[in-house]
Amino acid sequence: MPNSSDASKTESRRRGRGRPARLSREQIAGAALEVGLDKATVTALAAHLGVDHSSLYRHVRNRDAIVALAAEMAIAELDWRSPTGADWRVELIKLTDAIWELYQRHPGLAEAFRTMEIMPQSGIRAFAEAVSRLQAHGFLLEDAVLAIDTLVDLVGDCFLGWHALGQADRQQGTRMEAMVAQWRREACALPDHAEQIGGMITVMQGGARPWWERKRDLVLDGLQQRYSPTTR
Repeated sequence: MPNSSDASKTESRRRGRGRPARLSREQIAGAALEVGLDKATVTALAAHLGVDHSSLYRHVRNRDAIVALAAEMAIAELDWRSPTGADWRVELIKLTDAIWELYQRHPGLAEAFRTMEIMPQSGIRAFAEAVSRLQAHGFLLEDAVLAIDTLVDLVGDCFLGWHALGQADRQQGTRMEAMVAQWRREACALPDHAEQIGGMITVMQGGARPWWERKRDLVLDGLQQRYSPTTR
């Protein structure tokens, strides 16, 4: 039979797990972002919030609904607008830098956007506003849509690619280290192309953000050459 000390500990744990006076969808979304969407299982969120699973299910149907709520909140906090008077290139750099930093701040968010079947409402609104801001700089509608869609896709692809290379491999190193080693072996096996292979090794060793910025600038240079929005 449990003694009084055990009973006291049990009661204390129960009080610690007590449900907050008001558990809201906003609290659940915020907790998912705090935990990280890559780790935001129902079990993990319940523990983080100090509630039972049933409390969560009163507000959300499943993990997909939680991810959707968290994504909506994350986009709403995105600081992507440039100051009044900034040119279109600065606008697009500010937008894509903000997205990259958002993905860094919330692990799992980039993956969540990739697999979502429905875009959060705040994402649709931000997209529409970004297109409108390019139109104000002289872009035609179809050109502005293409520019925003291309850059948003590119920042996500680049971020996810580098993120995957940073994961641990079976030998307890990283996939990046394994990838570099593979390219070095190929450089030795193909001496006629060692210089070109070495160029990509240098890219991989230089880090994600510098390479992303070079890709972004390539797209921006192409936009300038093809559309010349400032001359319209």
